[in-house]
Amino acid sequence: MLHLGLVCGQNDKYLTFELGGSGGLGSFNYESVFGQKEKIRYSYRTGFSFMPIDKNNGVALIFPQMLHGILGKKSHQMDFGIGLAPSFTTNFGGAYVRMPLSFSYRFEPEGKNHYWRIGYTPLISFLFDFQWEHWAGVTYAYKLKFKRNKK
Repeated sequence: MLHLGLVCGQNDKYLTFELGGSGGLGSFNYESVFGQKEKIRYSYRTGFSFMPIDKNNGVALIFPQMLHGILGKKSHQMDFGIGLAPSFTTNFGGAYVRMPLSFSYRFEPEGKNHYWRIGYTPLISFLFDFQWEHWAGVTYAYKLKFKRNKK
């Protein structure tokens, strides 16, 4: 149970693939709905992505972490989020972090085990200089089903 005034929802869990979005060119993610308060459900998403940079830096390993609010009770929902995406380069060990945002439309058909999301997902750099990169993402998610053992 999650406290802080949230009433736990169904605790849905998803595996997602996002093209574009918080992980750069694309990412694989695990998402868990952890609570609900009135009309808003809350979820946490963690993922992995990589992106080739250049010969000097090698490949960037990206670990997007997002908190989402999902507004709507039927199939058509608004999905907004904020997070951090720590990244590490393979050749020189460079590290940086970005703050992805998400302003999305989410289509989750009732009675189905998947959803689609499309949205504006700007990437914000803020540690050394401030940069706002316009970006977008499309997500497909598959709901995981866990069977409980009855005793």
